[in-house]
Amino acid sequence: MIVRVELGVVEFELKDLTTALLDKGLEDAVRDAHRRAAVDALSQVEAAKAGVRVCPECGQALVVVKTSKRKVGLLCGPVRVPVRTWGCDCGYTVRPLAGVLPKGRHSLALVERGLFLATMIGYQRSAETIAHLTAGEISHGTLQRLAKAEAPRIDAAIAETTAQLYGNGVVPDENVERTCSETLVVAVDGGFVPDRATGYDFEAKCGVVYGLKAQVSKGRVELVDRVAYAGIEDARTFGERMSVVAMQQGMLAAGRTILIGDGAGWIRRMARDVFPDAVYVLDLYHLKHRIRQVFPEEWEMSVREKAVTACLAGDPLGAIRVLKAQQPTPEREEAWRKLLFYIRSNALGIENYTRTDLFGSGCVEKAVDILISRRFKLRGMSWLKPGAQGMVKLKVLRYNSKWNDHWGSRFAEAA
Repeated sequence: MIVRVELGVVEFELKDLTTALLDKGLEDAVRDAHRRAAVDALSQVEAAKAGVRVCPECGQALVVVKTSKRKVGLLCGPVRVPVRTWGCDCGYTVRPLAGVLPKGRHSLALVERGLFLATMIGYQRSAETIAHLTAGEISHGTLQRLAKAEAPRIDAAIAETTAQLYGNGVVPDENVERTCSETLVVAVDGGFVPDRATGYDFEAKCGVVYGLKAQVSKGRVELVDRVAYAGIEDARTFGERMSVVAMQQGMLAAGRTILIGDGAGWIRRMARDVFPDAVYVLDLYHLKHRIRQVFPEEWEMSVREKAVTACLAGDPLGAIRVLKAQQPTPEREEAWRKLLFYIRSNALGIENYTRTDLFGSGCVEKAVDILISRRFKLRGMSWLKPGAQGMVKLKVLRYNSKWNDHWGSRFAEAA
């Protein structure tokens, strides 16, 4: 329907003829006009919804039996909307605006703006910022609750696609066309989040899929088609959903798939169970870092270099022989034994160094920093898992440039 609102003429007083006061006065006046127009528009919608005011059950004329005021938070600030209840003597009642007003106390536009801010700053500051910038009023607790509630909506599509793939064998459609000459890279990692419930940490798992690189400046490469997925979920769920993302990015058409990880047990199991045809590669940075932790001294450089050289040649057993030949200091003996176990456990990922020149998972390290560290690890911050899940899903939307697509669908559903 077409809603015709008369905005009229805005009038305000200027204490001094300056651009600053003009700009501020005009903004306040327009907000007041926005609030009045919103109430007027909702009154027109109510009248249109009421239609022929005849009781569908007894045929008598409907009359207004009750009028209440409903507070609704809009971008221009809160308004009180008259909500009329129509009824007749037979007991039938109807409220035409019941299906128009938001189920909560805030418009979807205000919710979207508030959650957009919350992906960058804390909930309290988001509430304060949106009140300052738009006059919209929404509490930090409400934003927190809404972020948690949004996670299932964001995940609905990939959850359904994953269920179809692993339950019925329905392969997802490809969003990217690839050829057999291309290589698809799947890099996975995890970031730890302070757990408010236990006082310890829980892990947020993150993965990035990409195939194309472009040189954008000297020493700087852009991953043209990179897509991320992240969640607070078990390794099996994460792995299956990552496989769906990889298939949508053309994994089945690509000539080969390389899975890069830091050597964690859940990543190795994911490579084995969910990506059996992928070439699993241990991230070289993590390997070098582990070796340096055990042999950090300058005079131990030759040990480090020999061990890394053996690994790059695809010889993890050779690297173990080098490391065993050099006894560490007593305080680092336990770390030395853990290093040997780490190399044995990731022997396949080291042997595959000879099959590719892609050794690094810098793209997913950066994604973990953007999606997890910058928002979840601020000083004094801790999270419960449901709230963290909602926030990480919202962060992924922005990272993948899908924010407008998701909220466009939400606005369409609300129409």
